[in-house]
Amino acid sequence: MSGCGDCGTTRAKVVLPHGRLCRGCRLRRHHHPRPCPGCGTVRPLAYRTPDTTDIADGADVCATCAGAVSVFACTGCGSEDHPYGYTRCARCYLTELVTSLLTDPATGRLHPRLIPLHQALSTGRRPQTTYWWLTRPGQVAQDVLSGLASGRLPISHDTFRERLPIDRRHGYLRDLLVSAGILTPYAPAIERIDPWLAAILAAQPAPHADVLNRFARWHVLRQLRAHDRAGTLTSAVVNMGRAHINAAVRLLDWTHARDTTTIDALTQADLEDYLLAHPGARYSARAFLLWLGTSRTNTALTLPRRRQQLPEVTMTDRARWASVELLLHETTIASQSRVAGLFLLLFAQPLNKITQMTRHQIHHAEGRVTVTFDTVPVELPPGVAAVVLDHMNGHGSASYRLGETPWLFPGRLPGRPIATETVRKILVHHGIHPRASRSAALYALAGQIPAPVLADLLGITRNNATQWAQLAARDWSNYVANRPSRRG
Repeated sequence: MSGCGDCGTTRAKVVLPHGRLCRGCRLRRHHHPRPCPGCGTVRPLAYRTPDTTDIADGADVCATCAGAVSVFACTGCGSEDHPYGYTRCARCYLTELVTSLLTDPATGRLHPRLIPLHQALSTGRRPQTTYWWLTRPGQVAQDVLSGLASGRLPISHDTFRERLPIDRRHGYLRDLLVSAGILTPYAPAIERIDPWLAAILAAQPAPHADVLNRFARWHVLRQLRAHDRAGTLTSAVVNMGRAHINAAVRLLDWTHARDTTTIDALTQADLEDYLLAHPGARYSARAFLLWLGTSRTNTALTLPRRRQQLPEVTMTDRARWASVELLLHETTIASQSRVAGLFLLLFAQPLNKITQMTRHQIHHAEGRVTVTFDTVPVELPPGVAAVVLDHMNGHGSASYRLGETPWLFPGRLPGRPIATETVRKILVHHGIHPRASRSAALYALAGQIPAPVLADLLGITRNNATQWAQLAARDWSNYVANRPSRRG
């Protein structure tokens, strides 16, 4: 028996038309495919053209170009892709596992409602990753999916709310079912507020718990659900809602500790004492104090008007353009962070708004690429357009795709955009601080573009655009009155 053509070992049992390979070298070639010099296809190369007899020195080609049967082909499906076992590919192993999990024992067939999930999992672009996720120790996916298929667990949101632990692993499965169209969309960030709020209410005396409950449900949660319906529910919005509730708790606790009054009997003098002792509450408790008046819980309180201050710019224009150059040319930075950073630095878009963008906001036609942040399309410079198109032609973070994702920046959770904090950390790691970068971009743009146009292009209010114009020392107040009419 001749030795391995690659390493020379005598234990070479893989027979090729022009020699042998050992098991290790066969696996190495299988896991590291290369473009075939004969046809250009990326495949495992271990064969020789007919006029070549030495496997070590000849040109490696694929099995098709050599006219041979591939030893790398899966015995199940015949594909050379996704090597996993010695004779079968990862996709065959995965399909077999997913089929067994989603089969209803009563019928011996796939559960009808879970067929979309079966298709999504078994046809994903990284079957090795999905198979590992389903089989790794401590994972709950197999038990939950088999329970859904058998009827032991109803296929509903209530199953995840009431019968299963509320944690990241079960939340991921729930998002997976939503993305497959099996469950209706929901807002996990809002749902997580309920148990958190219940614990807070339990610690409050009954009168204050009633007031806090009404404020949280009738005001805070109502606003959060409105944001969810409008597609503007971000982590920043949710955190602000939680902050409003926490500020209300602090004021209620202070009122209860005085033993001389209740929140509905709180006087203006009491409020001034509280604000004097807690200066930050002038802003953090503002939403709660205003609600006390509008809900007729306490109409005796008034708040001083907030003084408007011009924004500050701490980043030079030279530093801003240096960051733009970095994102344009540094290909080691993740594409979603490059695109998001460019939209931040060039168009002053807030990072939490950028991560919520959809693919429909990008339009590519006749050699031009435009982006619509609000109502007016903006043509992208060629370099920026190339980065955006390259990102759109790539893959998202998930190992499988449940239909065409609408998100420009798809995240790891199925059907959801990338987390703002994920992009922010990468940008900060490269010296790009979102708040300072956006302020510098707004300052530069306000000095070049009339405030009404700037507002329409960037999706900011006209008052905000005017503030930035004032900071940039440009008075565009007569622009609308003096610009030529478009009427013929």
